[in-house]
Amino acid sequence: MRFRVEPFTGNPRFQRNLGILDEESMKRVADTHVLVAGVGGAGGQCAADLARLGFGWVTLADFDVYEIHNANRQIGSFDSTLGRLKIDVVGDMCQDINPELRIRKVAEGVTEDNVDSLLSGFDGKPVDYVVEAIDIVGARAKERLHQACRKRDVVIMTALMLGFGAALHVFQPDAPLYEDLYVLPDGRIDLPKIIPGLGGYVVQEYWDACFAGRGHAPTCVVGATTAAGMTVSEIMRAVLLGRDQMVSYPEYLYVDFFEHRYVRGSVTSA
Repeated sequence: MRFRVEPFTGNPRFQRNLGILDEESMKRVADTHVLVAGVGGAGGQCAADLARLGFGWVTLADFDVYEIHNANRQIGSFDSTLGRLKIDVVGDMCQDINPELRIRKVAEGVTEDNVDSLLSGFDGKPVDYVVEAIDIVGARAKERLHQACRKRDVVIMTALMLGFGAALHVFQPDAPLYEDLYVLPDGRIDLPKIIPGLGGYVVQEYWDACFAGRGHAPTCVVGATTAAGMTVSEIMRAVLLGRDQMVSYPEYLYVDFFEHRYVRGSVTSA
């Protein structure tokens, strides 16, 4: 049997997405606006993935610049980019992937004063989905963004890089408030509560220090790419199937490739 394949009429950069997506689905993706808040490890990779899938609208919000310790996991971190704003580097990468991409770069990151403006979008196109990849020290910015998404009926998700894997949490507008779930009275993120598991290979003393608010959060490039892949895949489910088909709170996803683990769990059963 010979199969007839119609000529591809879309953007030739995304022709190889055809067969995973049909042309109608690709048009829906191209008409979707995603805000990526925090473009370091998971967020930077996520932005590039969105560009390669053909998303048409992206807002990048981050105030940070590249430092030498970002080199182990962040897509835009090179010796040549040290000291540069992450949104400029990642934004240039996304624009280079697809010059037709409509992109907005917000150099102050997420603040109490700009969350409504961020979600309002630009050029008349409001934000459809939010990727919250703000550093764990930015608990208050996380709170404000989650609150604003709830008011605007926007789905917000966060992916945590965990060793050779990641955990994904998706919050629909009717989910409990983020600060009620995961923010401690002193303003720190309750990491043990939001992290569903850690690989047996981890050096526990470093994680104990991180949980106590001291030292860095141990991360690596596999965690960053995994977190981005999980996040973008879940956005694709929402765009193609409807956001009620996302794995949303109280459910979560947890993957560890080193230990060959894949978990779809619920915080209510923990």
